[in-house]
Amino acid sequence: MRVALFIDSDVFAGTERHIVELAGALKDESLLVSIACPFASPLNRFAEEMGIEVIPIEKRGLLDIAAILKLRKLLATGRIDLIHAHNGRTALVAAAARRLAGRGSVVATQHFIDPAHAGRVGLAARASRAAHRWVQRHTDRYIAVSHAVEKAMIERESGLAGKVAVIPNGISALDLASLVPASEIRDSLAIPRDALLIVCAARLSPEKNIATLIEAMGKVTGEVPRARCVIVGEGPERKALEEQIRKAPWGGQILLPGFLQDAISIIRAADVFVLPSRAEPFGLVLLEAMALGKPVVSTAAGGPLEIVKIGETGFLVPPGDSAAMAGAIVTLLGDPELARSIGQSGLQRFQQLFTARAMAAATEGVYERASHAPIPTMPMIEEKKCESY
Repeated sequence: MRVALFIDSDVFAGTERHIVELAGALKDESLLVSIACPFASPLNRFAEEMGIEVIPIEKRGLLDIAAILKLRKLLATGRIDLIHAHNGRTALVAAAARRLAGRGSVVATQHFIDPAHAGRVGLAARASRAAHRWVQRHTDRYIAVSHAVEKAMIERESGLAGKVAVIPNGISALDLASLVPASEIRDSLAIPRDALLIVCAARLSPEKNIATLIEAMGKVTGEVPRARCVIVGEGPERKALEEQIRKAPWGGQILLPGFLQDAISIIRAADVFVLPSRAEPFGLVLLEAMALGKPVVSTAAGGPLEIVKIGETGFLVPPGDSAAMAGAIVTLLGDPELARSIGQSGLQRFQQLFTARAMAAATEGVYERASHAPIPTMPMIEEKKCESY
């Protein structure tokens, strides 16, 4: 089967990281995999480094006729058999190309609990719903990255029931030999080697709720004076967070170094990893921390509920509850043996459930089902059973 993973973004974030992991693992499943993306995108460069064929498709508006015709030709000639779209616009383009080609299959992954179209109102909302229902009719299968995402999808459109498979994100085993030693990381950030280090790696945006972690550090540093916090990431809330840190009496124990290429090495230098999101569709960075044997603290919202086993691989606290977050962090910092045990349990859970190979195998199963689905010629008939992997 010839599969094209299709995304139109010009950045490299969680969805693009997922595509890289999936593409690499699918190659091991003996599929012929390519990535369709803009030529100048970071994803293109990653694909070339991995030896994965790139189909350059530039982004030219919502209804991209050039992209539709290019993919239609590739489907019609058998150059590709299945398009796997990773956002709403690429799902629309893929569905239109498949409909015009008269062959091939379309699978779409939903990466977010509340995608952009969910917040539209009025005429825009009605037009969006009509477009999405047309796309759903011409999309053979959907993948949700968590049960929280699946639930939100079906609440928005009940006709999706029976077409959605839940496949958690997975990552490859980390190459520990390539990481910078923890002592060097601490030296580079001017963090004392005997400090107890809390690390957060996340985009500085409202949904990540970094402000709650900064507030929690007040109690943490009051009880654990050696505690330090490094928040790795960039985003629109940087100025507000810098101001919050400047005003806090404990602000001198919090670092906001911006985006750093080697965030994995910084996570390995941590004693505790924290993800304070208000709502998280999955939480790929939690897997990275668990793969490094780090105890995690996150919020009981969305994907983390499915990743973290409370008290076994980490702690979950209510979103926005800085006191509860601080209490969980202090518990782990104050009990190194508990932190070590939880970190090891997290590593085992990652190895059992969240590897790239497990994700790829489940995804290949969806591809097989999609390839046997007929091209629809009538309105979609609702099915009763919802698949889950």
